[in-house]
Amino acid sequence: MTIKDIAQRANVSVSTVSRSLNDSPLVAEATKKRVTDIARETGFEFNASARGLSTSQVGTIGIILPEDYDKIHVHLYHSALHNNLRRSLEREDMDLIVAFSRNRFSNVDNIRKLVRRKKVDGLILVRPYVDRQTERFLQLEGIPYVYSHYPPPEGRHDIDWVYVDHEKGGLFVGQFFARLGFQTVIAFHDREGAPEFENRLAGVKMGLALAERSIQLREFTGESTFESGFELARQEANGLCEADAIFALNDLMALGIIHGLHSRGCRVPEDVAVVGYDDAPLAGLLRPLLTTIRQPSEEIAFLTCERLIEVIKDHQNGRHHVPRQISLQPQLIVRETCG
Repeated sequence: MTIKDIAQRANVSVSTVSRSLNDSPLVAEATKKRVTDIARETGFEFNASARGLSTSQVGTIGIILPEDYDKIHVHLYHSALHNNLRRSLEREDMDLIVAFSRNRFSNVDNIRKLVRRKKVDGLILVRPYVDRQTERFLQLEGIPYVYSHYPPPEGRHDIDWVYVDHEKGGLFVGQFFARLGFQTVIAFHDREGAPEFENRLAGVKMGLALAERSIQLREFTGESTFESGFELARQEANGLCEADAIFALNDLMALGIIHGLHSRGCRVPEDVAVVGYDDAPLAGLLRPLLTTIRQPSEEIAFLTCERLIEVIKDHQNGRHHVPRQISLQPQLIVRETCG
């Protein structure tokens, strides 16, 4: 019995099953009970193979965070993902060690240190990538690892990846703008060219192109911070207030744009609509409530941990392992900033 089998029997999505098994408040109690009853009846556990891990394993998983984790625009989303990873591992009585790829003071390679000291059974890499030398080291040492959250580079089918389809998220925004009849849209490039942001912009272009009329798209470059959004919105030459809608790099930038527009007397959503990305906690707290794209962090965490345990089990039993790239679909959350 797998998570997909339970989803079919309960007539719900895989993400609803994962949220139910993680006791998420996002799922109605009746649905949660139906899912957990099916899991209990069929003897399903988070991953049955986890219970069969060899006693020679240390029972600890390493989570390698992105280097800029302590910056608030990164921390807002990644803290929720980290909490869900921790919850998923603790449900299986597995410990975790959290680290960055390198010690910021000594520059020691933390990944190699954790492996050489036999501290971990496997690694969850919450990073866009690690260098090929490090990947080769992990493979030679026989340490299972799975990338989480960030999309894989083109052509990488040799490694396990669990990530969100950011292009699909941008597509939802573009189609939404078209349905609302907007004529002029502003969307942002990431100044550093991070793949997930470029994928979102590509999706917006696709969504607008599907409209039965011509929609003007203006592209700007910015940073995914509150300060960047605020300053860009305050500059009259950018014309943000003259657009019908704005798609920001993430929620924090969107909130900065809203405050920058307000400082000029431009109202959201009466004068211009604003959409963010992530559905960070602040999105549903500050007024006007932010329309955004929700990343399924609970499902990412659940499937990442499930996948890593499968990899560990394959390594332990000498089975040929077939890597998988699992792409998850985001969700458009419509709130007040689009009227």
